[in-house]
This record gives sequence, structure tokens and C-alpha cells, in this order.
Amino acid sequence: MLVLIAGPIAAGKSAVSRRLAEDLRREGRQIALVELDALADMARPTLPDWADAHRIFALVTGQWLRAGLDTVIAESVSSRQELDQVLLDVPAGTPVLTVVVECPADIALERALADPTRGISRDPEFLREAHARWARESEMISADVELETGATSLEESVSRIHAALSEILAEASTRPRAEG
Repeated sequence: MLVLIAGPIAAGKSAVSRRLAEDLRREGRQIALVELDALADMARPTLPDWADAHRIFALVTGQWLRAGLDTVIAESVSSRQELDQVLLDVPAGTPVLTVVVECPADIALERALADPTRGISRDPEFLREAHARWARESEMISADVELETGATSLEESVSRIHAALSEILAEASTRPRAEG
């Protein structure tokens, strides 16, 4: 199963993804958490282009799905093009849950300013522009779960994802298997 976490800068994608991964691991599930920023950090400060990081993110996500894990969580899709790039590397028949994580730009800016590890996302103009771009992109992304982290706690957000995962797994277990 693939859980795609999409949303704008500082909306809470990393916090939701990490908590979900922790919870699923405690349940005994085999999980890979693929984080775009962690992959980009491997090449910083000399990262040639974010497009390279996104391409590698998609390839790594696909490879983890082929490794036979229960669930791969891919965190940090922020456009329809990035989503499509990831989906190109997903093995056929893999159930995909798309989670959109959003919050108002003012809350995102507070979060970014409180995090000393953040760079350009602490710039108010850059962050507001990124959220405006996301507003346009989000219209082209079909979400299975929508979370507004400015109004929903981390626990409630992860609980909603758990419920959606349970539905998908229950649905998959009732489908007749293809005979081979």
C-alpha cells in the first residue's frame, strides 16, 4: 500500500507522516517513510535542482513498494506533476491512499518561524507564494483524506488516516483473487 502525503510548506506533512509511520510500526507493520527533504538533504548544499530530488523521491518510493513492505509513506508531494511522477513508479495493483494536509498560510508561517532548521520557508513572502501555488495545484489532486492541521490535532489527523487505511484493506480483502 502507498500513502501519499501532499500539501504546502509547513502544513504538517512531516509530523503526520512520522506519527503515522510510528503507529503502523507499533502495530507490527513493515513501513518505509520516504521524505523528500531527507533525500534532498543528501545533496545539499550542492543540490543541482529540486526537480532532481523529486525524480529520486519517485524512484525511491517505487523501489520500496517493490521491496515487499506492508506500507510505504511518501511525504512531500506539492503539485499534480509531482504526484504523477510518483505514480509512474508505483507497481500495478498497488492500493494508493492520497492524503492532503493543509493549514492557513499564517499558521504555516508560525510553524516555519519556530523551526530553526528551516531555510527559505521562513520567509513570509516565499511561504505565502508557495501556499498560493498549492491552492491552485490542490484543485487538480483528488484526496482520499483531507486534513486541516490548523483545526485538527495530530492524533485526530492520524486517526482519520488509519480509518481510511482500514477501509482500503477491508475492501482489498473482500475482492476475489485472480487465479494464476
